[in-house]
Amino acid sequence: MNSASINDISSILSRVVEAKTDYDKRLLAQQLGINYRSLMYWLRGERPMPAHLVPQLCVLIGNCEVLDFLESQAGRVAFKLPAPHVTLEKQLVAISNLIKEVGEALESVAETLADGVVEESELRATIPKLEGVIQECASLKYVLEGLCKKRKTKTRS
Repeated sequence: MNSASINDISSILSRVVEAKTDYDKRLLAQQLGINYRSLMYWLRGERPMPAHLVPQLCVLIGNCEVLDFLESQAGRVAFKLPAPHVTLEKQLVAISNLIKEVGEALESVAETLADGVVEESELRATIPKLEGVIQECASLKYVLEGLCKKRKTKTRS
């Protein structure tokens, strides 16, 4: 990983940890199973953080910006997996919301492309909608695969 990426990661880490003003950094280090000094090195960008600790850190502070940054560097989009015991009713609501989001995203894309010029303000409005649809579609894929597995398990029993 080049030094620019390390600096980006440490600046994101530092910002999201600092945003959790009520979160004690010593407690965070303890929960990660590391010493406080190491955490501070990582937050200041003096040393790279071991990759295996990043997901745990994101869960502890309730912020996945670092993972999102890493995914974007790999040309990928991450999404949160749905809860494993989601009811069919909630799944149908999620599908309904997805259909609504797809419509809004396509409308936004159409408006952006209507004049043949893509302004930065249009891009800022459209990209988050598209990313939301992509994430919802990936999440829905996971739900559908889970439903299929459940059905296969039931038919075998």
